[in-house]
Amino acid sequence: MICSNCGADIGDNETACPYCGAMQYENSEQKYMKDLYNLNEGMESLDKNARKYIIKSTLKSAGIVCAAIAAAVFAGSLFGYGSYTSMYDSSRNRKEIHKSLEWYNDNINELNSLYDKGDYGQVSALLKNYKGDLNLIRKWSHYYLINIYDRYYSSASDTYDKTRSQEKLTEYEFSRGLRESLDIIHFYNKKDYDYNYYIQCSSDEKKLVDGWVEEAKDYLSNTAKATDKEIETMLNELYQDGYYDYKLGENYEQSLYQRYNEGGK
Repeated sequence: MICSNCGADIGDNETACPYCGAMQYENSEQKYMKDLYNLNEGMESLDKNARKYIIKSTLKSAGIVCAAIAAAVFAGSLFGYGSYTSMYDSSRNRKEIHKSLEWYNDNINELNSLYDKGDYGQVSALLKNYKGDLNLIRKWSHYYLINIYDRYYSSASDTYDKTRSQEKLTEYEFSRGLRESLDIIHFYNKKDYDYNYYIQCSSDEKKLVDGWVEEAKDYLSNTAKATDKEIETMLNELYQDGYYDYKLGENYEQSLYQRYNEGGK
């Protein structure tokens, strides 16, 4: 069916549009009548004597409850409609949703193809071209993994590739790898707001992220030559406000880069 407000294609039984949030009054009324019918059916199955007592008590309570619900629904509808109209121009919002749907339909096959190939860098680049409604693109099943890749792994992946091939790192490459490695371990250990991305991932994607965390730990221990105690200290000292402190981190970066050049702890 088509949303009565924004015109998006939605499920036939939706009582509210998943894109713009507008109530679908016809479906809501049908659901109400169906629930009422089911209630009546249940009442018919009760023993007659018990039913008389229940009906007498229920009608009194139901009248109060229904009045309260009706008032709440009416107030909620007014508030929701007022909030919606104050925040959005309906015509413009419908156009934005249609534009978002068009981009999604045009690019979903390529997104899935790149994801299946493990080309997360290209997936990320393609998603950066999306300028539409975030609620729509979040429905793509791999959206949260790509967000973790963007925020915590993509910048370090080149550095990890170089260390695996035993290429010598410049001071800049080394420091970037150190920061990104600490970032992903901090994200993984602290389980703060961004950790919700990990929770939304599939079991296979979680295993992939777990592997990225192990790469970060390997970089810190075997490339940066940091001890477990030093790693713990950096995680505690450099993220006092939740983000890497570049100024405090400079001393660690320089000291560990010197150790890296010397080839030992």
